[in-house]
Amino acid sequence: MFPKSINGDSRALSRRLFLLSTGTMALSIACSQNIVNSETTSIGSLRYLKSGFADGLISPSTIIAGAPQRAPFLLYGSEGVPIVNNVPNSIPVTLQFPSGKSLELELNQFSEGVPTPYFPMFFESNEVGLHKVAYVMDETPQSLSFIVSGKDDVDLVQVGDSLRRTEIPTFDNPLNFSEICTRFDPCPYHYVTIEESLSNSLPTILLVSTPGFCQTSICGPSLEILIELLGESTDSLNVIHAEVYTNPEKIVEATNFQSLLSPAIKDYGMTFEPSLIVANSKNRVLERLDYMFDKLEMENALSLIS
Repeated sequence: MFPKSINGDSRALSRRLFLLSTGTMALSIACSQNIVNSETTSIGSLRYLKSGFADGLISPSTIIAGAPQRAPFLLYGSEGVPIVNNVPNSIPVTLQFPSGKSLELELNQFSEGVPTPYFPMFFESNEVGLHKVAYVMDETPQSLSFIVSGKDDVDLVQVGDSLRRTEIPTFDNPLNFSEICTRFDPCPYHYVTIEESLSNSLPTILLVSTPGFCQTSICGPSLEILIELLGESTDSLNVIHAEVYTNPEKIVEATNFQSLLSPAIKDYGMTFEPSLIVANSKNRVLERLDYMFDKLEMENALSLIS
């Protein structure tokens, strides 16, 4: 069973989101993926794809119709943990739409600077409902499903939307946050507010993440990669790191988990982290990377404002 998202019970949360499940029900999950050639591959060596995003089956979907989407997948083994070594460079899949139409896609591996390789699927669907991803792994036909929602049913900021106003603490104004940055050495991206970024003429990079609680192999060092790519000299940019929790040390004992979520999480409609949002000088969102992203994807996103 997947742990709950950041809007769920804090005691069931490993301080991250549902996609960080270790997959203790791996065998039942594998069997639910329509494996039809059990004679070819033994259950002990089984590899299978697993959604690394809110697929709508366990938690409300964050994938919408009518706009380009990015849905990352992880390659799991029968032990119920992501595979990090000897993974394929790409995985051919067939995306099947609710109408019966299908699309052939290639899921390329991304892994630069992150501990676990992942396979994002880039696509656009004009259909709301259950979508199926069919593929062959180790000569075994498999499949998994996810739900595409209508745009009005998902509150996330989308490419083409404007940045939203929200409260994010700075070193000069910590608001009610007990920790402005959970990085062991606070990062340099806590000087600019969203209000300031909306009023000036500079592009904006907003990273929502909680580096102090990066406890699993899936959690990528997104903040460290951003620092590596940008450095501390960002005079020509608004660079903002927003933490997820206002008082992270109280997560375990909290009875009202919602009260610990930062305004940025609520105002940007997020049920997960991390997320990287890149906007141009007119505050229009050019790219959004969610759940997991490596150095290459971050470089590509940042290049849109260079």
